Amino acid sequence: MTAGAALTPAGALGWLLSLSIDVRAAAVLDAAGTAVAGDRGLAQASEGADVLVVRSERHTIVVRTGPRALKRLLVADIRAALAALEAT
Repeated sequence: MTAGAALTPAGALGWLLSLSIDVRAAAVLDAAGTAVAGDRGLAQASEGADVLVVRSERHTIVVRTGPRALKRLLVADIRAALAALEAT
């Protein structure tokens, strides 16, 4: 991915999943909280031991992780995916 490249919600999830290990499910939500890509069941998930929620101005990415996820790295990857998603 190049700097400034815009991704679709599905593209952002695909890119994120290609970078990160032990992601069980993921979803992109719009500003209203509606799932626009990925696992729609995560739209109502709240952050916890196995759920990461990262928000930006227009989107949220929710990820359900497994026990081997590198969470700090995953949060950085989620932020990068959100930045690319909002580059439009």
